Amino acid sequence: MKTSGDPLHDFPAVHLGFFPTPLQHLPRLGRLLRHNSLYIKRDDLAGLSLGGNKIRSLEYLLGDALRTGADTLVTAGGLQSNLCSLTAAACAKVGLRCILVHNDLPPDELSGNMLLSYLFGAKPVFIGKVTEEERAVAMEGVAERVRAEGGRPYVIGNGASTPMGALGYLNAASELALQAGALGIPLRHVVIVGAMGGTASGFAFGTALLEHPFHVHVVSVEYLREELRRRMSALFSGIRELTHLEPRLDPWDVATIHDEYLGGGYGVPTVDSRDALHLLPRTEGIFIENVYTSKTLAGLLGLVKDGTIPRDEPACLIHTGGMAALFAQYLL
Repeated sequence: MKTSGDPLHDFPAVHLGFFPTPLQHLPRLGRLLRHNSLYIKRDDLAGLSLGGNKIRSLEYLLGDALRTGADTLVTAGGLQSNLCSLTAAACAKVGLRCILVHNDLPPDELSGNMLLSYLFGAKPVFIGKVTEEERAVAMEGVAERVRAEGGRPYVIGNGASTPMGALGYLNAASELALQAGALGIPLRHVVIVGAMGGTASGFAFGTALLEHPFHVHVVSVEYLREELRRRMSALFSGIRELTHLEPRLDPWDVATIHDEYLGGGYGVPTVDSRDALHLLPRTEGIFIENVYTSKTLAGLLGLVKDGTIPRDEPACLIHTGGMAALFAQYLL
């Protein structure tokens, strides 16, 4: 268990990943953009399964589950949910049963994250193409059945975008600041995905606690700006209540939401995100995927091109992983 050396020492966390994750220079991509100080934080190399941002969240969520005596984890997502496959991996590692509720029909074949979840031994439950609200009800129904059978379920809802789930990225802000300092990088900008808000909220809150070592650019891939702002504000309040930490700066003083790269919405590629999907592997040998990371990279490229991120100010992209989904996505 992690219990000391950080402001979250009161929250037991299981060791699931390899941290700190690498901070890597992007010289060839930088030359294309005429920006010599572009970096990438490789949370896709976090160690568990094929890596990804949810590992940081799951360290705290599984720590809480074990603290409460749970023997079964229940979570939900689409067929290619990174959270689902990483939860399955985490449960296999610590010896918990895992049930995954998928708001879709059973697939014709196992690929991508569905294949990984199967290999990790998770039990899938398919409930058809329903809304997020209906999926949440279905999760609770599954948990009730586990209780009726004598089990002790722990439900991870809202895509792990909860105050507890956000704690991992609160620590990530400090981790990145320490890495940049050790390497002599005067990092000024960080670009991170804004999905359901948990990753970005934790990172922005952690940055505010550090009193603004860099500005956090949140690239929305799921919601318009006002909806994502509402969700993140609720998470900021939840983190304060959970941790009793109070930054001297408001997290909104260190973070900006950009929804101009959202395009047609969640999971719908844009021209720019398709270009980004091919650009990074062809310049730096690093894969990204269609739903989250390609739009986040498209955001970084756009923010450099329009001058929001000046070419003389070091900037870092947080690579949140999701590589298994790439092998089940249409690329051309």
